[in-house]
Amino acid sequence: MPMQNITISKMIYGVKGDNASLIMRNMAPMIGKDINLSTMGTYQKLEALLKTSMIGIGEGVAVFDWLSDTIDKPYILCAVLDNPTSFPAVDENKIDIALVLISPERSGPLHLQYLSRLTRMFRDEKLLTSLKSVTCVDGMRAVLCPETHHSIAA
Repeated sequence: MPMQNITISKMIYGVKGDNASLIMRNMAPMIGKDINLSTMGTYQKLEALLKTSMIGIGEGVAVFDWLSDTIDKPYILCAVLDNPTSFPAVDENKIDIALVLISPERSGPLHLQYLSRLTRMFRDEKLLTSLKSVTCVDGMRAVLCPETHHSIAA
């Protein structure tokens, strides 16, 4: 993944659930399939991160991040939730966008660079406003494709 652009591996619109556990349970099969990890293993990893991390970075965005020895390249999922949902967060805002960043374990410090770029990108007010107004995956793709966010690349 070049640092000039963030490449989103998968986009999901309308993830259903009225609590954090249900949201993670609904995302786990898709993530697990993409990274060749069982649904239960993926869910357990998301659950462990929820218990040990401050997932909400502010403005309604949650970030789950981990290192994995089973993948060869960084994986980023962006999900727009069906309804804002309570997650542990740095502010009181409910989460309506969930990000999952999984980096190869051998990436080491590059994982922190990916995480930094991703969180910076998703703190951009213009990007968030646009993303929160979409109504489908095609809308997400239009907002998140590299051509539309090159101006915020650091």
